[in-house]
Parts: sequence; C-alpha cells; structure tokens
Amino acid sequence: MRYAVYLTPPKDSPLAAAAEAWLGRSAFTGAAAPAEAPAGALAHVPARYGFHATMRAPFRLAAGATEGDLLAAFGAHAAAHPPLAVALKLGRLHNFLALLAEDAGPVAEAERLILHAFEPLRAPLTREERARRDPDRLDAVGRALLDRWGYPHVLERFTFHMTLTGPMDPADVDAVEAAAKARFGPLLGEPLTLVHALFREDAPGGPFHVIASQDARP
Repeated sequence: MRYAVYLTPPKDSPLAAAAEAWLGRSAFTGAAAPAEAPAGALAHVPARYGFHATMRAPFRLAAGATEGDLLAAFGAHAAAHPPLAVALKLGRLHNFLALLAEDAGPVAEAERLILHAFEPLRAPLTREERARRDPDRLDAVGRALLDRWGYPHVLERFTFHMTLTGPMDPADVDAVEAAAKARFGPLLGEPLTLVHALFREDAPGGPFHVIASQDARP
C-alpha cells in the first residue's frame, strides 16, 4: 500500500468535472467512463493516478507508522496551510500534455513544506524501488535528491504540472492539444482553487483514490 500527497481541484468544482471527463475516471468516487476522445488510451496512465499535481510522490509508510498517523499529519497540515489559488495554462512537458502554473512560486513553496512535513512518515526506498527510478539516467543532483527524498523531481527540480496524457505520438499532438484547449480553455488564466489531498494505492499497479482532502477533511 502506498500513499501520496497531491494538489487537486475540489471534488465538485468545474475543473474536477472537466478533468474527470477528459481522463474517464474520478479519484474521489472511483466512477469510470470512456476517456474523452481524442485522449483515448493516452489518458490511461494519468487516470490511474487521478487528476493531480504531485506534492509528495507515492511512498510506503515508515516502520511503526499507521494510516491513522498519516491522516492526523495530513489534517494538521491541511488546517495550517490553506488551499492555493493557481492560474493554469495548457502546455507540453517533454512528450505529454499537462496543465501548468502561470506563477509556479506559490506551488513550489507548498511542495517544499509538504515534502518536509511528510518525510518522517516515509519508508526508505527499497533497492527495487530505487532501481525503478533508473538512477543511472539521473545527474548527480537528481541522484542526491532521489536518495535523500525518495524522488528526484523535488525542490529545485520540482515542476508543477497536472498531467492530461501519457507520451504522445508527434502525429497526434495537434489534435489532442486542440481537444484539450476546447475542454479546459474556459477554465484557464484565472486563479482556481486547488486543495491538498491524500491519495492511497491499495495494491501495486492499482488506481489511486482520495482518502482525505481539504474540502472533506477526516
């Protein structure tokens, strides 16, 4: 069982509804439907994780820690740090499509706070988990972050993004991007509320789902 701390739109918000229609799955309710064309199979990977921006990447609980401990820590953090107002824009990140922040400063600070707050509850990476991160492909900074925090894309390597697709074939990019603009365009450019949420993966390779969020704290 693994957990993650993400930013996500409130359950009943227009952004959540748009993302769930696009991905074909709600991480809040588990409801599933065909992903909106032409996202199709490109939405399979992000749908598994649920619509989100990673703040604390998936981790196993440290020895002796319980889900109750994690929920308590999440509740305390959520009470002390309010939801964020983030203006979003559509962009390409490497070879996939995502919603990005127009001003990444506030979300980068939120990521730093979350990273430190939940680190005591994280189990160290196993050898197999570290190998899956392919450390030989990382530079020295990336490997140091991986070994310190269990994930290489943190702190100075953090990039806020809310993934909309898996890797795209260059031939499909324009059509998928046009569809994403049609779906998300009316919601972009103005600050939208994003809440802290605690997600859980019940079995390896299974879907992540919300077990606590700022708009429904335990």
